[in-house]
Amino acid sequence: MPIRVLIVDDSPFVCRLLTAHLQSSPDFEVVGTALNGRQAIALVNELKPDVITLDLEMPEMDGLAALQQIVVEKPTPVVMISGVSHKAALITLAALEAGAVDFILKYTPGVATEPEALRQEIIDKVRAAAGIKVVRSIRPLKERPYEERERRPFTSRNGQASQQTIPEQIIAYLPGGVVVIGASTGGPVALRELLARLPADFPAAVIVVQHIPASFTPVLAAQLNRRIAIKVKEAQSGDKLQAGQVFIAPGNYHLLIGPDSRVKLNQGPKIKGHRPSIDVTMQSVVQVYGARTQGVILTGMGDDGSLGLVAIHAKGGKTYAQNGETCVVNGMPQRAIEKGVVDYVAPPPKIAEMLVG
Repeated sequence: MPIRVLIVDDSPFVCRLLTAHLQSSPDFEVVGTALNGRQAIALVNELKPDVITLDLEMPEMDGLAALQQIVVEKPTPVVMISGVSHKAALITLAALEAGAVDFILKYTPGVATEPEALRQEIIDKVRAAAGIKVVRSIRPLKERPYEERERRPFTSRNGQASQQTIPEQIIAYLPGGVVVIGASTGGPVALRELLARLPADFPAAVIVVQHIPASFTPVLAAQLNRRIAIKVKEAQSGDKLQAGQVFIAPGNYHLLIGPDSRVKLNQGPKIKGHRPSIDVTMQSVVQVYGARTQGVILTGMGDDGSLGLVAIHAKGGKTYAQNGETCVVNGMPQRAIEKGVVDYVAPPPKIAEMLVG
């Protein structure tokens, strides 16, 4: 059965473009289009689509208002269609908290967008959304809120145990070490759930690598900083890691750490399509902090972060992955678990509790 999609956008051109992109793949059927939120709500009840693509700004009823009604009356996976302005970032992050599962940027000023890359992104994200149940922000913990996994050496494809081949460098002085958290689809909500449980005097520095556009990073950092006890900021080159401080990797930059514990940003090639790359940051941090590095992989598509956890595991650091039941997309956590390098599997609040100790 094809994935049935409802497209909601006040631009007929965008509706036609999204329809053409989706129907270029045989597993999609666009069952209807709407030009505003009120039309969308009526069509959701009538057509019962598997996925909705929803524009932010529309007449009569905007995307956020429509989403809030849809998740209550007819919970359906929603992918927001967003711009890159500060206002768009604010609304999109609010939509993710309200129940949207992902977003797609319709336009990035000054960036040449490959039509084929955009088409594939739309297809991939809508296809992933079709398999998602709309998740609530805070999930109650189960009787056994985490799974402790047997720690064993990482084994390569040829069956040989991996050796600790990470270059030895100066081990920086930061008593609590560094926690590196990687996230993608569904990450902003999971990050809030985790970081909200860390106290202001948390003894480690925290680095967050969230797959998100550059214009969204400062908005995410500001929102988190207002809502949680531990300090949050968008990382800048030259920042020195400090205990009780969260540094968010800026969109479109890889974040590395030097032997002096200072942040280094660069725009090197994308890794597996990502910049920032979770793997790059984790591998950089563990070279400096060794066993005092802890790695966390939260919800997201793909496998970014799994090699980073391999490096942390090899050095004796602790590793964590979000459990599948609470993930919006259980791609990155599952790929890391399959490599045998995850020590604990748990919901974000429980991971925070374990990090605090």
